[in-house]
Amino acid sequence: MAHKLYRYFEKLPFTFEQDKLEKALKQVLEIAPWPNSKDTKYHQICLTKRKGVQAPECFYEGNGGVYHLMIDGKEEARQQHLDESEYSEFALDFYHTYFKEIYDKINKYCKKEYNSTLGRFRLMLSKPRESLSWHRDPEPRIHIPIVTDIGAMMIVEDEVLHMKSSEVWYSDTRNYHSQFNGSEVERIHIVASLYKIKENISMDDCLKGNDYY
Repeated sequence: MAHKLYRYFEKLPFTFEQDKLEKALKQVLEIAPWPNSKDTKYHQICLTKRKGVQAPECFYEGNGGVYHLMIDGKEEARQQHLDESEYSEFALDFYHTYFKEIYDKINKYCKKEYNSTLGRFRLMLSKPRESLSWHRDPEPRIHIPIVTDIGAMMIVEDEVLHMKSSEVWYSDTRNYHSQFNGSEVERIHIVASLYKIKENISMDDCLKGNDYY
């Protein structure tokens, strides 16, 4: 039996093409630039959307979501509740990019291996020398680094990991975690949320993609 290196991380059997990742990032930014706010440490662009929400609003309204953190020894919930299952449509504006192929492959894999499907599928930028709070999320995440550096780390409980560009990692962010970008360059990841498939939906229906939502 192979020794498992991590308790909270799992490397998925994919490595995507770096040049195509960078090209797709440029294509998305031509359509949906990063939010223009000097006060924002973390910029996000959502590549999936809720039904009925049109561009450009759909690119930015998938930000946020509930999370928990410890305050004086007590756990508190922050931000608004967000239903990941509503973000079931990959935005048509980005169908021509490499990200659509990645989304389809990862979604199919997660349905089979984790009995889960993808919710929000976001590009997330972390500025140099910035970090997140120590918190936990309602669901796990999939990370695909596009731009990174050795000084960019993710921490879940007592485990620390640097994810290399074009790799794919499952991270169990239902546990307490954070990330810091200790490098001199921006860190850009695809970050996808996972949520469990409902018991009354058959796997055959799930593998059809977004049609059953």
